[in-house]
Amino acid sequence: MSAALPEEPRPSPARGRPNDPAALAEVRRLIETSALSYRAIAKVTGVPRTTISRHVLEGGWIRPKGADAPPQSAEGERRMRRGLLAERVLRAAEDLVQRVELDPTATPAAFARAVRVLALAQRLDRPGNARSRVSRAQRVRVR
Repeated sequence: MSAALPEEPRPSPARGRPNDPAALAEVRRLIETSALSYRAIAKVTGVPRTTISRHVLEGGWIRPKGADAPPQSAEGERRMRRGLLAERVLRAAEDLVQRVELDPTATPAAFARAVRVLALAQRLDRPGNARSRVSRAQRVRVR
């Protein structure tokens, strides 16, 4: 799904002059069908990045899924998955508390347990929280 880059980039039009409609059509095609960055699309088409950005916003052009996210390292992907997991755990804990609150037969112990689960999930989701039991000093030594 990658677009072939031409040998030489097209020159951008003089400042203040409108872009070629064919070039803008090519920009739209690349925006909506490829994962190329704005910078790469600007090199291919000769349309400035700022113009591309403006047309994307004004025209409502939609990027393919994952096109706006830069490729991540294995550690970055792990952190992203961990963050998504924390969100799911937090939602599940909130649902549990809500179910216990709405259940007329729930005991105080069940409610207390649901609140403890929610507190643990919130602690897991806290920004900047080291989600590992290994201390920072231990992690630094291992590397």
